[in-house]
Amino acid sequence: MNEEREKASKKIPLLFVASPSAKDPSWEERSPGKSTLSLVSFAKYSWFEEWKDGKVTNRGADYKELKQAFINSALDVVMDVFPKITRDKIEYVDAGTPITNTHYIGAPKGEIYGVDHGIARFSPELNATIRPQTPLKNLYLTGQDVFLCGFAGALAGALTCGSVILNRNLHLEAIALAKRTKYVNNKLKDE
Repeated sequence: MNEEREKASKKIPLLFVASPSAKDPSWEERSPGKSTLSLVSFAKYSWFEEWKDGKVTNRGADYKELKQAFINSALDVVMDVFPKITRDKIEYVDAGTPITNTHYIGAPKGEIYGVDHGIARFSPELNATIRPQTPLKNLYLTGQDVFLCGFAGALAGALTCGSVILNRNLHLEAIALAKRTKYVNNKLKDE
């Protein structure tokens, strides 16, 4: 993240890879022999900022070239980790940048995962102020911005928000339910 954009585009330090088609039980029936991958990595807004006022589908050759460099680096990582994936098997690739996110989801600096989860996010002052309740009647915050980033954080944020709305401790209820379920399952195995 401290590199100049051209140098940074040549080496992806972290890459999240998911296969939505692998999770879809009807995928093979609808799209036999094909699969999909979704990749997410980091990129600084400042690397793309000069094109922020350009037309979303036509930001110019320099922008496309920089974006393609990031795509190529990401594909190199994927093909290294998954050697059965080769460029000749890839039918379609596209990528979004921080300014793409700004355009489509209104994220001021291209963020896609909500509140910044840097060290400042975990200060006592900020933790004391981020709560599901808001000053607006019947408007609550939920998900990862109330707790921690990622799926588990979003789930915990949902339990926290639900607890406020229902005036119950859903975290403790979920733990109790898990214990009861385990007990019943163990009892059934013993029978």
